[in-house]
This record gives sequence, C-alpha cells and structure tokens, in this order.
Amino acid sequence: MEMINKRGQQTMGMPFGMIFAIFLIVVFVVIAFVAVGYFLDIGRSASVGLFYDELQTAVDDAVRGQSSERSFDVDLPSGIEKVCFANLSGMITNPGADYDAIRNYDVYDANVFLVPPEYAQNMQWKRIDRINVTRITQVENPYCVEVEDGLKIKKGFYDRLVFIE
Repeated sequence: MEMINKRGQQTMGMPFGMIFAIFLIVVFVVIAFVAVGYFLDIGRSASVGLFYDELQTAVDDAVRGQSSERSFDVDLPSGIEKVCFANLSGMITNPGADYDAIRNYDVYDANVFLVPPEYAQNMQWKRIDRINVTRITQVENPYCVEVEDGLKIKKGFYDRLVFIE
C-alpha cells in the first residue's frame, strides 16, 4: 500500500516541478526584456545629451576662429525628425506642426528644440550659447532643419555670434 502512495506523489510532484521551472524561465525572460529596454533608454538619452554637447563645442570652436563654415552631422535617436531653432518669446512667423510641437517650451530659456519632442528622452530643449537666434529665425521662426540634412555652422569675419542653417 505504501508503494502506491509514493508513486502517486512522484507523478504529481513532476508536473509541479516542471510548472515551477517554466514559471522561473518566464520571469527571467521578462526581467531580461525590461533590463534591455532600460539600457536602450539610457543609450538614447546619452545620444541626445551628446548631440547638445557636440553642437555647443562646434559653436564654441566657430566663435574662437576668425571666420568659419563647417558641416555638422546630426546624430540623434530614431524618431527625432527635426532640429529647430526658435525665439519663442519673439514673433512666430512659421506657425505649423513644428511650432505646435515646441510652443509649450516658451517658459524655458531655450533656443534649440527637437521635434517631435516625445522621442527626445526628456531633453526636448536646450539653450546653446553664442548662436545668433535673431538672425537664424529672421525669415522663419521657428527655423527647422531635417536631421538627415545636418546643420551648417557659419561665422563671418566680423560676426560675434554663430549663424546656423
């Protein structure tokens, strides 16, 4: 009689062990996906931060020179389509989807914006020093450039600030 009971416990114990092992595998896979997603978000944030730092460095280099004209490749995470330069406290001469995406940032002291902002990893705007926003936005405010096109950083011989197109 005792033998029959032990066999019954072993057959019932095997499926429970399998179910528990499968449950642990699923938990580890879910944790791995969450961790990978977290590290990808850190990489995107770092990419946006590096873009702003490299742009400020390129502007500073242009200011130090007598005159300058150079291309600046834009390396941003996928999803960001445009880099916009704007004087949101000035007269808006280019209303539209780009302005609608950045108009709520007028309370910040910023002059560079990433569109669409939801892909900018909570770094949708930044103030870049020593750029001539008045000249950049003279025709269009905001002035937006496609990410694929890159930027041109220019400074004339008698200019104190940098012009970006």
